[in-house]
Amino acid sequence: MINKLKPKSEFARNVLTLMTGTTIAQAIPILISPILTRIYTPEDFGFFALFISIVSIMSVIATGKYELAIILPKSDNFSFQLLLLSIMITFTISLFYLIGVFSVSFFYSFDLIYYFLPLAVMVIALNATFDKYNNKIKNYKIMSYQRFIKAGVESVSSVIFAIAFGINTGLIWGFILGYFFSTLGMLYVNYRLFKNKQFLPSLKKIKVLSKRYMNFPKYNMPHALLNSISANVPVFLIPIFYGNITLGLYAFGLRMVQAPLVLLSGTIFHVLGQKMAEEYADGNQIQSIFIEAIKKLMLVAILLLPFFVFMDDLFAFIFGEAWREAGYFIQILSPWILLIFMVSPLATIPQIFNQQKKALNIEIVSFILKILVLSLGGLLLSIEYTLVLLMLVSVLIITYNFVWYFSLVRIKKEEKNFEQ
Repeated sequence: MINKLKPKSEFARNVLTLMTGTTIAQAIPILISPILTRIYTPEDFGFFALFISIVSIMSVIATGKYELAIILPKSDNFSFQLLLLSIMITFTISLFYLIGVFSVSFFYSFDLIYYFLPLAVMVIALNATFDKYNNKIKNYKIMSYQRFIKAGVESVSSVIFAIAFGINTGLIWGFILGYFFSTLGMLYVNYRLFKNKQFLPSLKKIKVLSKRYMNFPKYNMPHALLNSISANVPVFLIPIFYGNITLGLYAFGLRMVQAPLVLLSGTIFHVLGQKMAEEYADGNQIQSIFIEAIKKLMLVAILLLPFFVFMDDLFAFIFGEAWREAGYFIQILSPWILLIFMVSPLATIPQIFNQQKKALNIEIVSFILKILVLSLGGLLLSIEYTLVLLMLVSVLIITYNFVWYFSLVRIKKEEKNFEQ
């Protein structure tokens, strides 16, 4: 009976493995959030959102985006060399950030926490790099464990820093420690794996691979940088026009809703991206994989709709009446949030088809439109109407991306110019 319930396809088994860790990981911060909203203020969450936005933008270039290429070669050894390339770039960029922070500190005084920006960038970049490598070798149990470690350490640390030490930046310290211990765990496990496989660094191979996958730093990196800036534009502009409390409500609302959705879609993204890249490398069409994934994602999105209808009441009941407006903001943004959930797992498609340049151009248009909407809305409209405009523009861009992705997956790879 138990064997009958087990997923039969490799894809389903891999998703289930990641989903198990993901479900536990996303449950931890959600369960602890009613405590966090009673020991941290909306302003604290606003400052936390600002720090995370800065780190996420800085971390984009910390790997040269070569970590995205790790899943593409057939050879595990080539993937290992790309892993080393990403790590080398990460340490170099983090060192430059460290020098930059201390240089700026001679002219401007800022909070102690900002001295740890380079460390935060480094552990996030290393975490993403090892995540991609484990995805390549289908080590989904390790990926599942690291999500649990990160969520557990971050949540517990955030509470301890506030209650035991009275530190209002405890959310940030928890965030850094969560990534630090998660990355440390993956480093330990993968180091033992490298020793068993007897992989050795090869500067010659690293140099060849850096040129072969040059499109990643050339197009993916500026694309990802623009994407990160574009995604964080509201965090930088909302406090200018509407104040820090509004930023805290907006940021907390998105954090609570996107945390489980991003972990869920991210799980599918890893497994789906690896499978599509593998099929395409073998010369197969991946349209059927695309359609199957969309059907399942759409079903989940439909099942989530009732929760968004009552989101303001849910926030008030769970987190306290002071957070009702955060739930209302999420109601306004719900079409955008659900579409992101459906389309984001397909984001590897432009990389697979070497269409990074067009993806970059689309992101430039998206960035400009969001800046215009938020700036004009901030000057002329209330926060509610500004969020409505932001949602409409975002839905338009995501819909265009979806149509474009579908046109790409109908293409079949005709020939291979070299063995990957």
